[in-house]
Order: sequence, then C-alpha cells, then structure tokens
Amino acid sequence: MSSNKPHPILDPSLCKELKERHDACFNKWYANVFLKGNTELECQDEWEEYQVCVKDKLKIWNLVHVVNKENEDKKENNSNNSSKK
Repeated sequence: MSSNKPHPILDPSLCKELKERHDACFNKWYANVFLKGNTELECQDEWEEYQVCVKDKLKIWNLVHVVNKENEDKKENNSNNSSKK
C-alpha cells in the first residue's frame, strides 16, 4: 500500500520557527538598517541556527552531499575568480 505523503524534505514546517525568526530579523534589518546605508551584518545567530536545523535534516535524509557539492562549487568559483585578477 503506497502513501501519498510527500517526502519529509518537502514538509513546509521544516525548521519553520527558525526560518520565520530569521526572516523577521532580516526584514527588520533590511528596512531599518541596510536601506539607511549601514551594511553591518545582523541576524547571524538566527541564520546559523536555521542552517544547523536544515543541515541536520539533510543528514537524517542522507542528502548531505547536496550541501557539500554546493560548498565545493563555491570554493572552485572563488579560486577561479581570484586567479583572473
């Protein structure tokens, strides 16, 4: 008997509270700080907590290679851009 339940990674409640907390912080920072010319970063704690949650879920579903591949691509692009200067 097959289930019509979507894969857990498609669950909209995945790390929802952490994402909402980061989004609220980011939107406040963007409107009240960044648009006024201050580029000092904020909301790093919220972002890191959200990323930990997402990465933990990826590990559980054996999808960590997706994050690792993305990080490798970024490193390669950065080294290519640095050598062109």
